Amino acid sequence: MFLNAVTVIVFVFCAVVFAAGLAEALFPKWCWKTFESWKAVKEPSKTYFLRRRIEGIIGMVIASAMMLGPALISYFVQ
Repeated sequence: MFLNAVTVIVFVFCAVVFAAGLAEALFPKWCWKTFESWKAVKEPSKTYFLRRRIEGIIGMVIASAMMLGPALISYFVQ
């Protein structure tokens, strides 16, 4: 099966989004300290970290659907 450049670029983009979502879901406090603590006066509440964790899971689901969607559609259409 031949993969063109656009397919590879989209797959790599989805893999990066999946990895970012996974990091956000597993380590929301570390992600906050790394990327957003410099602009905060105090540490956010637990609800904020819960929301970030849920957003990471949603991002992983969307990235997985984008990566696996075309393959599943072609599998079930045949």
